Amino acid sequence: MKKIGFIGLGNMGKGMSINLAKENHKIIGYDINHSTYDYFKDQDVLIAENLNSLMNESEIIITMLPDGSAVEKVWSEIINYSKPNQYLVDCSTIDVKTSIKMQMQAKKKGLFTLDAPVSGGVIGADQGTLTFMVGGNSDVYNDIKFLFEIMGKNSILCGDEGAGQSAKICNNMLLASTMIAVGESFNLGKNLGLDLDKLFEVISTSTGSCWAVNSYCPIKGIGPTSPADRDFEGGFATALMYKDLGLAVDAATETKSKINYGIQTYEKYKRVTENNRGNFDFSNIINE
Repeated sequence: MKKIGFIGLGNMGKGMSINLAKENHKIIGYDINHSTYDYFKDQDVLIAENLNSLMNESEIIITMLPDGSAVEKVWSEIINYSKPNQYLVDCSTIDVKTSIKMQMQAKKKGLFTLDAPVSGGVIGADQGTLTFMVGGNSDVYNDIKFLFEIMGKNSILCGDEGAGQSAKICNNMLLASTMIAVGESFNLGKNLGLDLDKLFEVISTSTGSCWAVNSYCPIKGIGPTSPADRDFEGGFATALMYKDLGLAVDAATETKSKINYGIQTYEKYKRVTENNRGNFDFSNIINE
């Protein structure tokens, strides 16, 4: 049994921490928003009074936070409270520079670190089917891999520190663009008079097949249950996808990479977010 501190118990963190607890690990959770604790009343997850006590009780610490500024703030604090040979794993999606910066600071204190952002959304977090894109030392990855296998179905060591974040930025840019194309394809099919169930059957089994169709179809009543069936409530917020696309645009600028479709996608998610629909699932982009 491992003692695992989990910081960030929101939509993603709650499912991830509960799945770890189900495998008989001691999970100590913390979130700045104490209202999230209500969800854990009937779960085998302990709640820490503060980050200092969480660090004192944990061998491995996982963070799942909304952005780079939150990661920098929390990691600066927990590094200060840390003991040599503790493991820090950040599953947030943040910019590469901040990820590398905080991991280097942690290493100076004798800590082992990984960046390990995830793909799969809230459904994947709850069901333990996430994919982890990991950056860091291979020995540290092998030490931690068993936890990724509990919380997900795949984990890929993509390279050194920051490589996980780089892979996540590329993945989300593709997903965001794909979701727009899926919506347009189904809209065209509807206007052509097609039965959308039949169109789903065709696309999901032919060359148009993709995750945005098969697992997360943005059309109500089509395919497996998705946020579209709940009027786009819950899921992965449009505002968060907009944030991730901003990371991709910044990275493209820094590396002088051409991402024409990525920029168009970024602008579209920006409009939806600024039109007060940022709290809805990102698949609501099809209504733009």
